[in-house]
Amino acid sequence: MQIPHMRRNVSLLAICQGYAQTSVTVVITVSALAGAMIAEDKSLATLPHAFMWMATAVMALPASMLMKRFGRRAGLAGGSLFGLAGCGLCTLGILVTDLWIFIAGTSCFGAFNSFTQYLRFVAAEASDESFRPKAIALVIGGGVVAAFVGGAIADHTKDLLAPVEFAGTYVVLAVVPLLLALTVQFVRMPERPVPAAGRTAPVAAARPLAEIMLQPAFIVAAAGTAVAWAGMILMMAATPLSMHASSHAFGDITFVIQWHIFAMFAPSFFSGWLVTRFGTLNVILMGFLLFAAGVAAGLSGISVTAFFLTNVLIGAGWNLMLVGSTELLVTCHTAAERGKVQGVNDTIAYVLAAVSSFFAGYLQIELGWDAVMIAIIPQIAVVAGAVWWMRIVGRRAAPGA
Repeated sequence: MQIPHMRRNVSLLAICQGYAQTSVTVVITVSALAGAMIAEDKSLATLPHAFMWMATAVMALPASMLMKRFGRRAGLAGGSLFGLAGCGLCTLGILVTDLWIFIAGTSCFGAFNSFTQYLRFVAAEASDESFRPKAIALVIGGGVVAAFVGGAIADHTKDLLAPVEFAGTYVVLAVVPLLLALTVQFVRMPERPVPAAGRTAPVAAARPLAEIMLQPAFIVAAAGTAVAWAGMILMMAATPLSMHASSHAFGDITFVIQWHIFAMFAPSFFSGWLVTRFGTLNVILMGFLLFAAGVAAGLSGISVTAFFLTNVLIGAGWNLMLVGSTELLVTCHTAAERGKVQGVNDTIAYVLAAVSSFFAGYLQIELGWDAVMIAIIPQIAVVAGAVWWMRIVGRRAAPGA
């Protein structure tokens, strides 16, 4: 039986995803350049970006448990307060040229991001099994609007508080978390079934976390999620610095990031169908192949075209890897285990994303763009190896199933 308001909820969640990713797009486009403007040591330019992802990692599990305790709607609305705080602190940090105040602001954006990353899981919970892959993909795809809205905000507000660059960007961005908090109030979250009078609904006992994490499906899902984020963030954090060092105009930088964001989310309009048609493992491998093609494009040169191709291919690879991994992850846990399993999965991913973001600045400043591309290769090799291993395990288990 179809879950009530399923398609309406998915549409509203997709809009919320658009708001959330608009914030991320602006922070990613601006933070490294603003960090380089403020920091005395230019190799620390991506430190604010790295702290954003570290805060996302630190808050991933608490955000999941808070939403389990108070509900998805209250959690998402409450998480928007971190977005507002981030806008205020980033603006202040730029105005007074204090790197650590600016980092406090990007860290608040990270906390905001940790709540909004659960939108894809809310979509899974609000959908029946047949619609679930499409629901996950469509909600992730809601971020496609961020490619244009986020890029426009970054491009047109850079000099709003001139002569101080980028401060006005964060003032305008403050409206985004407010819109998310308002929109999520109209989502009719699915309610747990109420047992009949005098009866107690059976509740499956939650397994130990270690037991769940040893499942091949969890290992592959966690690897796919982590590499999707870490590899993509490594490339994206370094792109503005590398393009700026290559004397490309700021308009070219926003153009490349804009199409990268578009490529991250546009495949969602058919990636759910790909999961249904070809299976989760094959879709994850498609993401791996797109990542590999993006690395090859990145190693081909430092023209605007090369940066464009790299960002588009890796963005699309991120989408397929994340959609496939998310669909695989939700098969690993029961409703009672959902909070801790989803929280741990995302914590692993965002810790690695934070590490990648920090080293992106060092690799780009000290070693150059080619070093950034080469650093992605072992990461995506892990995903291909994990999928290959799971298939072997599945074939061995099949005769005794």
